[in-house]
Amino acid sequence: MKMETENWSGWLLGLGVLFVLLGAILVLHPVAGTAGLELFLAILFFFGGLAQFAFAFTARKWSGFLFITLLALIYLAAAFFLTYNPFGGAVALTLLLAAMLIASGCVKIAMSQALKAFGNAGWLLFDGFMGILLGVMIIIGWPTDAAWVLGLLLGISMFFGGITFLVLSSAMKRTNLGIER
Repeated sequence: MKMETENWSGWLLGLGVLFVLLGAILVLHPVAGTAGLELFLAILFFFGGLAQFAFAFTARKWSGFLFITLLALIYLAAAFFLTYNPFGGAVALTLLLAAMLIASGCVKIAMSQALKAFGNAGWLLFDGFMGILLGVMIIIGWPTDAAWVLGLLLGISMFFGGITFLVLSSAMKRTNLGIER
C-alpha cells in the first residue's frame, strides 16, 4: 500500500503544479479562458448532436426517432450559436451561472438551518451567502462582464484545486514517511 500511495502523491503533485499554472494563466487571461470554455462546450454539443443523429438514423423505425432527431438539432444549434456568436454564448452562460449560484446559495442557507444540530453549519451558511453574493455581483455586471467572468472563475477554481492537490500530495507523503500522527 505504501508504494501505491507514493505513486498517488507524485500524481497529485504533478496535477497540483499543472492546475496552479493553468489557473494562474486563466486568471491573468480570463477572456481567453471564457473563449476556451465556450469552444469546449461547442465541441461537446457538436459531437453530442452528431452522436444523436447517428443513433436516430440507425433507429428510423423507432417511435422516438423524431424526438431524438429534434434533440440532435438542438445540440447542433447550440454548438453553432457558441461557435458563431461567442459573446452571445458568454452572455447566456454567464447569466446561467449567476442564476445557479443564487439558487444553490439559497439551498445551502436553508440546508445550514436544517443541519445546525450537527455543528459547523456556519460554514455552509457562509458558503450560501457567498454564492448569492457572487451571483448578484455577476448580474450587476451582466452582460458587459460576460467576456471575462467565466474565464476568471474557472481560473480561480483551477488554481485552488491545484493548491488542494498539492496539500493532498504533501499529506500523503507525510503519511508514507510515518510523520502523520
